[in-house]
Amino acid sequence: YLESVQDLLAPEKTNIPIVEDPKTGEVSLPGAAIVEIKDLEHVCQLLQIGETNRHAANTKMNTESSRSHAILIIHLQRSLKIKEETTVSIPSDTEHTLPGDLPLVLKSKLLIVDLAGSERIDKSGSEGHMIEEAKFINLSLSSLGKCINALAENSSHIPTRDSKLTRMLRDSFGGTARTSLVVTIGPSARHHSETSSTVLFGQRAMKVVNTIRLKEEVDYETLYKNVENEVDHLTSEMERQQKLRHREKMQLEKRLKESETFLNDLKMISSVQIENLEKEKHQFEYAVKRLMQELEEKEGRNNVLSEKIVHLETSLNEKKQQQLESFSTTQILAETTKTYEKKMGELLRELEEERSRSASMKGHFNVLEQQLSDARSSAQFQENMARELKRELSKITQTFTSQVHSLEEKISQLVSEKELIYGELKSTQAKVQDEASHRQSLEAEVLRLKRSKTDNCVEEIRIWIR
Repeated sequence: YLESVQDLLAPEKTNIPIVEDPKTGEVSLPGAAIVEIKDLEHVCQLLQIGETNRHAANTKMNTESSRSHAILIIHLQRSLKIKEETTVSIPSDTEHTLPGDLPLVLKSKLLIVDLAGSERIDKSGSEGHMIEEAKFINLSLSSLGKCINALAENSSHIPTRDSKLTRMLRDSFGGTARTSLVVTIGPSARHHSETSSTVLFGQRAMKVVNTIRLKEEVDYETLYKNVENEVDHLTSEMERQQKLRHREKMQLEKRLKESETFLNDLKMISSVQIENLEKEKHQFEYAVKRLMQELEEKEGRNNVLSEKIVHLETSLNEKKQQQLESFSTTQILAETTKTYEKKMGELLRELEEERSRSASMKGHFNVLEQQLSDARSSAQFQENMARELKRELSKITQTFTSQVHSLEEKISQLVSEKELIYGELKSTQAKVQDEASHRQSLEAEVLRLKRSKTDNCVEEIRIWIR
């Protein structure tokens, strides 16, 4: 309206600037209201709000004549993922194969435009401020006609900067948009000239040929964030595994230390028991040896006593033979015989007691030898258990080391892919900046040539006037 951009969805926003992205060349309106569409009914409601806030006036040609052009811009965006590997070219003329699931973004923009009709002051009866409105309407329509003519003639330069209307419709003139133009005419013969002009304008617009081209962009920033998230996830997973393995290792080491302590205690106890048993064994062996010596001495004494008994029996027989010689001698011999028989019985009892004690000592010695053998077997079992625990700890340590090595290799690979993608992103940004700089230099050159051409025309007019 009046060559200024106003927001029909937020009428308080006026004179909104038009900004072109130096990298992509896209036109944007910073500060304009942006509404997220829910459904078709929501779109119709927005159209109704915009139509209500639009400037209109009553003229002789139309009771509700639009005094401004209205444009509804709808941005569509859809994210896709490529399942197979995609080859991307970078400025160094080399190709790199990126992993699957690349985030591709399909972007589309729909422009719905309602142009105000051109009018003649003498027929519309416009007065005052309405004349100023009609002047800007005709000026913007004239700029649009120049762009249509340039496109129809395949001109290398499209004058889209002559008007804010054509600047906002720049994407429709780029050759990659699908454009539909609807022209309206009046059936009355009074408006024959306006009808002819409108039909000629439509004929020129029909000569414009646009080619639809799908523009796909790889969302490197999203890919970069995904790789970063994957690296962070793997790093945290590796740290968790390391903590888990470390905890298991500490538990196994604790168990091993407890086993070693138990084994050492057992060895110490076993060694003490063995020493005690050895001492007892030596004591018992010494006692048995001493008893055997005593037994041998007793047996020797018994043999001596036996010989004495035999000798006494012989003497007794001799005494019996001499009994007849003297009765007194017989009585003395009988008493002597009883005395020797009593001593012999005592010696026999002592011999039996010594034999019983010797057998008891031998049984106790066998029990001690069995206890010593059991203690040695228990010590061997504890040593085998300690060796088995050491082998288990070695296996777990090897498994933990291999898993950590595998995770480190995977993280290293992801970091390399991350650096590669980051480098490609930087290269692409640099290339876009170079193209933008080149385009700006070309636009400056075209502007300089236009000014030079204008100056030459002015100079020729001055010369012609002279």
